[in-house]
Amino acid sequence: MTVVKKITTAAAAILIFSFSVLHALPAAAQDLYLNSSQGVPYSYVLMEGTTGTLLYAENGNEPFIPFHASKLMTLLLLCEAMDRSELSLDSVITVSKNANSQQGAQVWLDVGEQILLDELVSAITVGNANDACVAIAEAVAGTEEDFVRQMNEKAAELGMTLTHYADSTGAGEGSITTAADTAILASALSKYDWLKEYMTTWMTTIRGGKAQLVSTNRLIRSYSGITGMKAYYHEECGNCLIASAERNGMSMICVIFGEPDEYQRFTTAKEKMNIGFSAYSIYKPKRTDVILQSVNVKGGVDDSVDTDAADMGCFVIRSGREEDIEIVTEYFDDVAAPVEAGQRVGRIVYMLDDEEVYASDIVATSSVKKMNMFYALLKTFCAVFAS
Repeated sequence: MTVVKKITTAAAAILIFSFSVLHALPAAAQDLYLNSSQGVPYSYVLMEGTTGTLLYAENGNEPFIPFHASKLMTLLLLCEAMDRSELSLDSVITVSKNANSQQGAQVWLDVGEQILLDELVSAITVGNANDACVAIAEAVAGTEEDFVRQMNEKAAELGMTLTHYADSTGAGEGSITTAADTAILASALSKYDWLKEYMTTWMTTIRGGKAQLVSTNRLIRSYSGITGMKAYYHEECGNCLIASAERNGMSMICVIFGEPDEYQRFTTAKEKMNIGFSAYSIYKPKRTDVILQSVNVKGGVDDSVDTDAADMGCFVIRSGREEDIEIVTEYFDDVAAPVEAGQRVGRIVYMLDDEEVYASDIVATSSVKKMNMFYALLKTFCAVFAS
């Protein structure tokens, strides 16, 4: 059902809406919460990745050291650099002294060694190599310092308000994040389909067989629809897992920080993502479901302008609730010339149980110039002539 309303410009100015809607999971999901027994907080988030909709969270804003989760941001910035054609998987990267000096997980890159970017991507997706991560950071930004600045700028752009990066690898001190912020990052990264081949590789070798890589993410061999991400352990954040999977046009992202048991994190992620896939579905509005009308224009050479939906979009609802969606169209009642084609003149609001769950813009389909003396005289002349 479509309902038509009018709204004032003042009211429109304070209408803030988001594609992310928090829902409570079924009662069964409540039983999946685990309390840490090792003095490390437990945090969990389930998100639908296609829409970025937060489905459920427990301690989602608890601060954690990101550790290897930082490498997801490194990958995202690499993907964007490749989008700009600045790098490709065939690019040859020269290893710096800084990259060679990294401690912890590594593939033992030599100073001056030349290696394909393709192999470096494997080193931080299948493995968690810090030296490969720094080599990528320097290839993207010139220096690791400039790359870290880009990491923090991107985090702010994505709305990761509780995240700060001090280095590209996550191995140093000063970095902080949350499960909720990491889910936002994973959602952004999941849009790059080419990464899935790397992230779902169980075992491979690079550097001419000198370095063997084995994934620590057990889900890539046991969960239907898995698309990858990361699993790791750190004494200050416990057993951690960022998992993503796709089924029937939906993408589930599960982030678990602080799990005391190495194997339970995988079992828990399976259960939580199964609940997400079964309890929710993506609702894709059809243009034919919405009846739009023209909008009156004040002080224009035309009295009105036709409208259309800017983007129908999609959003997440409980499975089986599709027929309960109410569509409300709201138009601004004081649209004044000049009007530009594509200018926002209203909203399409989707309601469920009297609550707004999604909204998209209604826009003008053409431009309307402001009335001046010439157009006023011409309009008067035409009216007289027509009579």
